[in-house]
Amino acid sequence: MSSSDALSLHYQMAPARPAALPWRDRATSVLFIGFLLLTFIGTHPLQTGSADQRADGSILDRIVVFSLFGLALAVIWMARDVAMRTLGRNIGLVCIVGFCIASIAWSSFPALTLRRSILFFLLTAISFAVAVGATDLRRLHTQLFLTLSAIVLVNILATIAMPGETISPIGVKGIYTQKNVAGIVALITLVVGATWLVGAGRRRIVFALLAMAITFGFLIATKSRTSMNLALLGVAAVAFVAMAEKFGAAFIMATGLVGALLLSAALVWLALYDFEFGSAISALIGDTSYSGREELWAFARRDAEKRAWLGYGYGAYWDVGLANDPLIRAEAGSWLASVDTGVINQAHHGYLELWLHIGLPMTIFASAFVAQRAAFGGMRALFGAGKRESRIFLGGLAALLCIFLLHNLTEASLFMRGEIFSNFAVFAMLLLSRARDLESRTPGGLR
Repeated sequence: MSSSDALSLHYQMAPARPAALPWRDRATSVLFIGFLLLTFIGTHPLQTGSADQRADGSILDRIVVFSLFGLALAVIWMARDVAMRTLGRNIGLVCIVGFCIASIAWSSFPALTLRRSILFFLLTAISFAVAVGATDLRRLHTQLFLTLSAIVLVNILATIAMPGETISPIGVKGIYTQKNVAGIVALITLVVGATWLVGAGRRRIVFALLAMAITFGFLIATKSRTSMNLALLGVAAVAFVAMAEKFGAAFIMATGLVGALLLSAALVWLALYDFEFGSAISALIGDTSYSGREELWAFARRDAEKRAWLGYGYGAYWDVGLANDPLIRAEAGSWLASVDTGVINQAHHGYLELWLHIGLPMTIFASAFVAQRAAFGGMRALFGAGKRESRIFLGGLAALLCIFLLHNLTEASLFMRGEIFSNFAVFAMLLLSRARDLESRTPGGLR
């Protein structure tokens, strides 16, 4: 055999290189990871801006967001047919974003509303581009889990290296401004990890369990009781979907009965506390911080009722400058009147917060839209035709949307621009709107 023949045979027998990803898939992956890094780390980790700085915004934030938006436009163009279909399935979200922008017309601070509503639009557009650009649900799922696990690891390393800046007297806050934000990051990572375990394979399951164990340890270190409880709820929801897939309708009906009994018990519990949510939660988990928020809720509700229909304009209530801080109007002698202006920048109640921004009718509509998407995702997970791992991932996203709605009973992230949970929830809703397309792309589901 000649040397040329031997060389030819060598190349024929060599394993073929995996085909390079199309430009659309490459661009979507870069956009997705960039979006996750912006959402979960941001451009100013470990920094807490003053009230005036928050009102002025960050130039670096704008550069990064507009850069990602430019890439998003490219992805949307490459997937323009999918984009048009997906846009038609998200008219409700279009209405919400459009109403936020329209609130410039009646905003107390039109310039702030303009800037903040445009930011909300840009972040939504980036999420939309990732959703329409996705062609492989499992690959997207893997990118999500690996990136979130890496972000948790960054938080742990920062905590070890800079304990003075990352550990507060009430818990580990990592690279974030407070421990509750760190808790949310750990919560989302745990639920995503639980869904990724399905279909991970023997070699990768060890990595997944290790990553989840580390994340759970970080969650415990944050001492964020709300996130701990919600994380248990989210993992339980994932386990429910997995069990339902195995045991069928009988398991679903039995679990539904148990759920109804638990709901009845919860209502009785609330009744014992005269339906004062903060007091009931404080008694349940031993956290007195909830009862302290009731004065803030009462103050914010009084202001919300003054502009019940349209609100004060998107992003035009808090962080409007020290001279215009709403707590200036707090009743003399009250606890709120003793708080320094600019310290409190949310109502610590997502539905009340959104009411302040865009009015009660649109708040109800926006909340119903999230609930509808969560219900749709749950139905796809339980009764869809895709592969087991894809359905459980969709179920995990639906569970996180339910947790998102519950979380907004004590924190404000409901359609709030730049908030970690808000950004992720919008992405989850948009991806769920493409569930049928993604499940049908590969025979029997996605790999």
